Amino acid sequence: MIDLRTFKALLSGLTSISEIVYQIWENNEMIFSTGGRISKELDQKECQNLSKRIIDQEDFQYRVLDGDNFLCGLPLRMNKGKLGTLLAYGRKPNRSSGYKADNDEEVRHGEKMGSILSNLTTLVTEKFMALDEAEELAQELDKAFEDLYLYGKLSTQIKSLTFSGNMLSNLLEQLLDNMRVEAAFAWLDDRVDFNSQVVKPHVYDEFPNPEIFFEKLIRSIPQESPLLQEGFFIINDSRENAQYDRLSISPYRFLSVKIQHQENFYGWLGLVSFNLNEIFRQGELKLLISLAEQLAGVIANTNLYKSLEEFIVKIVKSLVFAIEAKDMYTRGHSERVSRYSMFIGLRLGLSAQDHENLKWASILHDIGKIGIPEEILNKPDRLTTAEYDFIKAHPQKGADILQPIDHLADSLSSIIHHHERYDGKGYPHGLRGDEIPLNSRIIAVADTFDAINSTRAYRKTKSPHEAMAIIEEVSGSQLDPQIVEVFKKVFKEDLKL
Repeated sequence: MIDLRTFKALLSGLTSISEIVYQIWENNEMIFSTGGRISKELDQKECQNLSKRIIDQEDFQYRVLDGDNFLCGLPLRMNKGKLGTLLAYGRKPNRSSGYKADNDEEVRHGEKMGSILSNLTTLVTEKFMALDEAEELAQELDKAFEDLYLYGKLSTQIKSLTFSGNMLSNLLEQLLDNMRVEAAFAWLDDRVDFNSQVVKPHVYDEFPNPEIFFEKLIRSIPQESPLLQEGFFIINDSRENAQYDRLSISPYRFLSVKIQHQENFYGWLGLVSFNLNEIFRQGELKLLISLAEQLAGVIANTNLYKSLEEFIVKIVKSLVFAIEAKDMYTRGHSERVSRYSMFIGLRLGLSAQDHENLKWASILHDIGKIGIPEEILNKPDRLTTAEYDFIKAHPQKGADILQPIDHLADSLSSIIHHHERYDGKGYPHGLRGDEIPLNSRIIAVADTFDAINSTRAYRKTKSPHEAMAIIEEVSGSQLDPQIVEVFKKVFKEDLKL
């Protein structure tokens, strides 16, 4: 059965004004009635019959019961699109003894009741639709959370192998030391900033800019060479190949293998030697191919990690917006808190990294509320101790949700402690003063201001200046006084409120 608590106050209030009884019917069963003094006169069988007729015809019905009373109703879309009815029963306006059921006055009364019920059914139907949407959204959030947790764990595992310039340099140095060559290089077509080379000192005597020589070697690889089907290209004596012979006065040998993972080609791993008394052995070729495959796998994993991380961040942001969409009182709250926090951070001169951490912590500070029931979040009355404990758990719960996302690791402490108080009376750990992370103290000021400046279930909104006055009152107790002083400048000069 649907939850009708929302409509009790509305319909019961109308009954007290007009003494009209309102009923909601679903599946030939009355599921709600305002009651009242005249409700005892109602024939429930009559109501049931009219409800059936309304559903069959899907139109407004108006009936005169005994000359003094009327019964009317309109179809009502219930949860999941089911059809129900909203009925109204009451006394007709005073009539003369010669009154007839089809006179103009009764027609006008029927039209008036039809208009009243039409407005009421619109309100009720919209609420039922909102309940359906909230239920569907809750299911989507559950699925999004599962996806978030899965991808977070996966990205952490991928992160164990990361591609970097240092990794390439170390690999090339190992090749130079163990492969009987004078130069080793990596050439990446789409990541030229990672192109690396390690050469022995005497190579610079012939090639002051060896990277130019290496690029020419790569560009000269004939695309029709059958060796490329095996993933490599080799020249054991440049004098035997006119295209390569003209690239250097001194003869050399050259081996290059593809850095490729499945169908994704990233570049080349190459070796060069001017000692023609040696050749590239089969074992050395296999080793280089193996190393190139591992390198390609690392690059692919790093790319995948970055893509997953970007995907996760999008999920997290969508999750925030979806959570706020469920609650009319907090819509846009996280974005505003993040905006205020960014202004404060700029005035404090935070480093680029701290500013980045503040950005994520401020936008995600309430992510832990995903697990809090709406009846607690939106409760207009005083919370019980158990309900308040539920609320106080959301900072840690938010950090637990985001913990698998490596990109957000440095923002977690700011999320955990954004409800600490400067005087040590906050939660979850009762930190005081500078024990509280700076970004948490910044978020606390922005969060408190927006909460006061927004309508909530338990109170109406305060104006920006009223909110600012309250912020000043709690400076030094709830909030860091230095941050409050900075926010006063943000309030006047940046927000211009």
